[in-house]
Amino acid sequence: MTHASRPGGSALFALVEEYFALGHHRTGSAPGSETVAWMVQHLCDRGLKVETRAGPYIAWHGSSELRIDGEEVEHLAVPYEWEGEIDSMAPVVGSFHPGHGGFSSLLDDAIEEHRRGTTPLVLATSHPAGELVGVNRHSLGFASRVPTILCAGRETDRLTSGDVRVTLSADRCAGEVVNIVARNDVPGIPLLVTTPLNGWFGCAGERGTGIAVLLDFIERFHDYPLLVVVTAGHELGWFGANEFVAGNRTPVAAVVHLGASAAVEEDTPSGRVLASTRLAVTSVGGDVFESMSVALASANLNLGGEGSTWLGEASAFADLAVPMLSVSGAGADFHTPMDTPERSTSPTALAVSADAIGDAVQHLLMTVSHATD
Repeated sequence: MTHASRPGGSALFALVEEYFALGHHRTGSAPGSETVAWMVQHLCDRGLKVETRAGPYIAWHGSSELRIDGEEVEHLAVPYEWEGEIDSMAPVVGSFHPGHGGFSSLLDDAIEEHRRGTTPLVLATSHPAGELVGVNRHSLGFASRVPTILCAGRETDRLTSGDVRVTLSADRCAGEVVNIVARNDVPGIPLLVTTPLNGWFGCAGERGTGIAVLLDFIERFHDYPLLVVVTAGHELGWFGANEFVAGNRTPVAAVVHLGASAAVEEDTPSGRVLASTRLAVTSVGGDVFESMSVALASANLNLGGEGSTWLGEASAFADLAVPMLSVSGAGADFHTPMDTPERSTSPTALAVSADAIGDAVQHLLMTVSHATD
């Protein structure tokens, strides 16, 4: 297989910077819509035929303000917990540990633990650096009907000793989100390559690195039939991925899922390295598994095989029942406002990860049929 001229690490890092600069990538937001247009343009620029598939969903829109002793505080209103108008000087305050990256069930537990009827809650998120952590939601209905605000763990003492005021306004309405589906002109049963588009805050490492690697793959595998699927709604139960899989009628040869933190780094006593909190999982065994494992080790990715758990949207694409490789994980700034390009990754990390995952995919393709569909 010949390779097209591919971008180096600096060009991949520039893609992460572009994605980050578009703003808070939450589903249904204005930056979210701008990000769709940005991604469509990049796919078109690489010669793909692009289709946007709009789908309805129940959109939650909220505006909020959190003040402690009159000072405005960084925060995040939890979506799909309430609607209406609230101005409260006496919210219930508390804290909880959202787990590494913020697990929806842990937030559900914290709301139940702290709730006092429908009194507003302000919960500080425990984090090693005291950051605000966004938490994915898996229900678009009202799980608790308790107005809930998250703020950074560093505000815990001020929450309990200061005057806290919460102003909230929210409603639900019919909304629309977009999955992006693109193909090249190469005949045959395609390799499906997928990554999510949405997430909390700028998510440079969480989302941006996977997007950069995906765009690199389009050029790396330009002479192989490709089906590229960029999904919406990741932080809301990855409903875009579920919708695509449920409606898909296109046979695919294999799936490469580029989940969270594909090329995120971490600080160690010996310097910055690709984060050990990333992992890969495949459904392929035998000699191919061993070859893929060796390839991925160069990017500090441990490969799990049969019996491993698919993470995130990989669990949706696994329903296609074809050979699959999934890369996912987290970093120190995962789901926080601090997930910036400079803190999360580097040109070298991106180049090394793209090459390692690409080499693993080459081995994966040895197990599938290339017959024309």
